Amino acid sequence: MKNIILKVLLINFCFFFNAYADVSIYTVKDNQVFLQNDQNVLKLREKAKKLAFDNAFNILKKKILEPSEIRKLERFEKIDISSFIKDFKIVEEKITDINYSANILVNFNPDLVLNFFDSSKIKSKVLVSEEYLVLPIFKKFSTFYLWENDNIWYDYLLDEYDELGLLKLYFPKKNHINKIQISPKQILKKDAESIKNFLIKKKKKKAIIIFLEENYNLKTNKINSTISATLFSDKGFETIKLFPNDVYKEDSNLSNTKLLSKKIIKELDEWWKKKIDSPDFESTSEYVFFIELPTKNLKDNILIEKRINEILGKKGFILHEFNNREIIYKVITKYDLEQLNLALEIDNLRLEKSIKKENLFRLKRY
Repeated sequence: MKNIILKVLLINFCFFFNAYADVSIYTVKDNQVFLQNDQNVLKLREKAKKLAFDNAFNILKKKILEPSEIRKLERFEKIDISSFIKDFKIVEEKITDINYSANILVNFNPDLVLNFFDSSKIKSKVLVSEEYLVLPIFKKFSTFYLWENDNIWYDYLLDEYDELGLLKLYFPKKNHINKIQISPKQILKKDAESIKNFLIKKKKKKAIIIFLEENYNLKTNKINSTISATLFSDKGFETIKLFPNDVYKEDSNLSNTKLLSKKIIKELDEWWKKKIDSPDFESTSEYVFFIELPTKNLKDNILIEKRINEILGKKGFILHEFNNREIIYKVITKYDLEQLNLALEIDNLRLEKSIKKENLFRLKRY
């Protein structure tokens, strides 16, 4: 009887927490619509709403689909985008005698969107990263900038960053304290201890160093720009391969810092998508294993179950066995272990093999 009551409580708690899963990537803000005023406000609003839904869906597609997967959508003559909408809000509206403009925030229903993509054999990527600390170093001619107010490289990167995207970035504030704690030269010399201490102070585990160097070429009368990106983690330094030769080079008549920031943020988004490369949904092979959780910490188990449900969906995470000592879940997925652990990093969780059985795993905090 006690087991039955515990089981019911667990399922009810899990349902409650799953209802509040993080769905920020399915929200589209700053969704501007501009129309000519035909003097019928109700019709204008209805037209603006349709345009806003179309535009929001295009933004969402770019967030969670590869270009090759977006092209697959072209085979559909018409997609009823309004059927995917959870809710929307007209944040701002301006009406003049000539023009109509509105900023419409759109929230998509994650389940409806993902079910549509899955049933259409379209591979989506919805695993959100942990927060990477960004170190945007700008070298203009012979001067280094990082925490200085006039580091425009920092400003442009921050402006281009989409906080509602899959890749989560953290930009430490420009201030004197950070300037004392770590300098551009320490970072570029790969002073691991200094970077590690700085990460600890900011309560982050990984950093992305984005280095832009600008030099003026007297022979060509052009500005030479070079960009590189490096990942720092507990594994050390690793070049982020955003470009064919690991660096991006460009010659221009004027500084292209703003355009380059747009390019680098886009490439970083693609880099994350490749790290979480979706499994081949056209393949019939699936990875089946079991996860064991001790019953003594019910609250922790509820949060863990919530996170794995977000990653795998309810069909891929099934309650298999329940007793006084442990809860065992059956996992059916096309993601491999490395991809799952990458998705769990944000919660300081990691799947580790149990010594009991071949296909049994335990979740460990680190």
